[in-house]
Amino acid sequence: MSDSGGPSESSQAVIDVQPPSKSAHIEYIVSNVLRYGVLLSFLVILIGSVMLFVQGGQAATVRLTGAPNPHDPAQVLSDLFRAQPKAIIDFGLMLLIATPVMRVAVSVIAFLVEEDFVYTMVTLFVLAVLLASFFLGAVE
Repeated sequence: MSDSGGPSESSQAVIDVQPPSKSAHIEYIVSNVLRYGVLLSFLVILIGSVMLFVQGGQAATVRLTGAPNPHDPAQVLSDLFRAQPKAIIDFGLMLLIATPVMRVAVSVIAFLVEEDFVYTMVTLFVLAVLLASFFLGAVE
């Protein structure tokens, strides 16, 4: 038995390094959509909140009674380009709501790339239901 000073054959671990799979890369992209969507919406809401605070809150309306005041996305975008703090906050909330919808849309692409057509169809159905609920939903 000779001792060459190195680790013996029985104590050497075999490390099988494989490149990341296609699905792992897609999961990384999907997680980034969620992560950066939430971060972006937070930053937009923070900017709008700071602007509202600096202006003294004149644009803020607190309603304790009465009917809800629904927001028209076209009006929010119009006010956004005029740098209205309330519109910036509303836009941040719209981004926050759109983030999981974008995750579903990215998942459709991911399942297509993986050629998993059953999950593609299921995810397309979920995306259609989400989009229909936004466009067909009524505010009372």
